[in-house]
Amino acid sequence: MGSDEGGGWRLNRFLARAGVASRRACDRLIAEGAVRVNGKTVLSPAVRVEPGDRISCMGEMVVLPEPRTAVLNKPIGYETTLAEGARRSIPELLRGLPFTGGVPVGRLDINTGGVLLISSDGELVHRLTHARWGVEREYRLALSEDPPAGLLEKLRKGAVIGPGERSRPIMVRQAGPRGILLVLATGRNREVRRLADACGVPLAGLERVRYGCIRAEGLERGAWRMLTAAELAELRGLVGLSRPKRPAGSTS
Repeated sequence: MGSDEGGGWRLNRFLARAGVASRRACDRLIAEGAVRVNGKTVLSPAVRVEPGDRISCMGEMVVLPEPRTAVLNKPIGYETTLAEGARRSIPELLRGLPFTGGVPVGRLDINTGGVLLISSDGELVHRLTHARWGVEREYRLALSEDPPAGLLEKLRKGAVIGPGERSRPIMVRQAGPRGILLVLATGRNREVRRLADACGVPLAGLERVRYGCIRAEGLERGAWRMLTAAELAELRGLVGLSRPKRPAGSTS
């Protein structure tokens, strides 16, 4: 799991991610002297902890679990948010997920379904979503009518989708009489929809079918599964990562 900016983890965030309590409750535990770092009582939630530090709360060792990653086949009508109280949000679909601290890798808007990665590996999430690494996202566009002449070529050339923003797919091909497959290596907000609008695509539906090397084939709508070791290794390799680092609080 990646660390906070500035090096290491803020102690209160580390405790909350480890499942000790909410961040506010962790602040109280720290202020009450219940938390020790490397054998010393710490009273500030802003203290940073590093991999290899020994953290305890009320006498019990606290460790972060190894970072883990799953794929969700997101249905249309669900928001990509973890906010408490949000209606039809993805936590409703992730019940039983065998790890805590997972966040979505990028976003799918409420009317877009398909591949949505969920990961507790902060460095992996950062790299997968950063433009520097150019991770491919593949989408299937469903059209409301047969594509007009020249549409595929127009999409291949790309278009201006906003002030100072130009989108150009790295692959476009027809998929059936009223379908188009399109691959982007960028993840701008609502990029596919804005590109479709700029190119005059009669868009009736949109689905992400691949993120990097991960697909959701065989996974029912609304269902999730953990990535296999091979999938995770390949995904991490796309962004120059090897094995995940041992998190702070590890004993080995």
